Amino acid sequence: MLFGMKSQSGEYGKTSSMGKKSGLSKKRIFVTGGTGFIGGHLVEELLSYGTTIVVPYLEIDRRSTFFVNKLSKKAIVTRADITDKTKMFSILKKHKIDYIIHLAAQTLVTEAYKKPYETLYTNVMGTVNLLEATRLLSHIKGIIVASSDKAYGKTKKRYTEESPLKGEHPYDVSKSSADLIAQTYSKTYKTPVVITRFGNVYGEGDLHLDRIIPGICESITMKKTLLIRSDGTFVRDYVYVKDVVNGYVFLLNNIEKVIGQAYNFSSKDCLSVLTLVKKAEMILNCTIPYKILNNAKNEIPYQHLDDKKVRKLGWKNKYSLKKTLKNTLQWYNNLI
Repeated sequence: MLFGMKSQSGEYGKTSSMGKKSGLSKKRIFVTGGTGFIGGHLVEELLSYGTTIVVPYLEIDRRSTFFVNKLSKKAIVTRADITDKTKMFSILKKHKIDYIIHLAAQTLVTEAYKKPYETLYTNVMGTVNLLEATRLLSHIKGIIVASSDKAYGKTKKRYTEESPLKGEHPYDVSKSSADLIAQTYSKTYKTPVVITRFGNVYGEGDLHLDRIIPGICESITMKKTLLIRSDGTFVRDYVYVKDVVNGYVFLLNNIEKVIGQAYNFSSKDCLSVLTLVKKAEMILNCTIPYKILNNAKNEIPYQHLDDKKVRKLGWKNKYSLKKTLKNTLQWYNNLI
């Protein structure tokens, strides 16, 4: 048993006491994917505002931020699958949820390539189940759906929120589809939906070492050659996890203004893989040996988000690779 004593209801944890001042105080928020990389950081931040957080889970990694920081003692944690429509409806109704932040998904592009059915079913129907519950339960005042920059598909131009969603491969299509379905609920049923599209998120707590920044940190820590799947020219935005968390809190605090909208979130760190490696070498004062495999399947060569829309509302990223990479590396040193 992961969390000690289990109640008869099958749930764990209790709400934290009042913390930071915010309009979110005493709100009841359902965070899917709350035990994951981004979710763990987000749950911890939201709890500091005196919210009640409910987190569904299937399994919890003992190395995760959620487990290590003992967030199960502060949140209400209940075993449930987002693809179980009846269970989702029951939990949301029971806890009289005010807001949903939907992060849960199969997020790995390589895994999506191997398991397209599971990826599409989880990412699409899991989203539909939560949108349908939001449509039917009047006490839910808003749902923030995590889409992705990959929902836009392949292009040589910077993505704006008006760019067409045209994913081609399993993960990308799952995000395009869920994004469009969220828009459908907003436009057809006036469901209070907000959509987020982030670039590549990095930082402490990411346990997927096949991603490039965790891979760089593993290479340095283990003194091994970094294997690069692409040809090294693929371009991505790199967004620090705390900027992502701040983005979600910002949207919740401005929920009435943002309902019915989609927002890109980015940073100034828009780099090719090889440029990222060279920048990491400068920041960390080391040499990173690498080998270009050039065997990437179904990956998008160029991704860059224009986030002027959300910046005009008042959000801006506070972090950069220069500020955060050393601490991120130290986290992986302790992990590995």
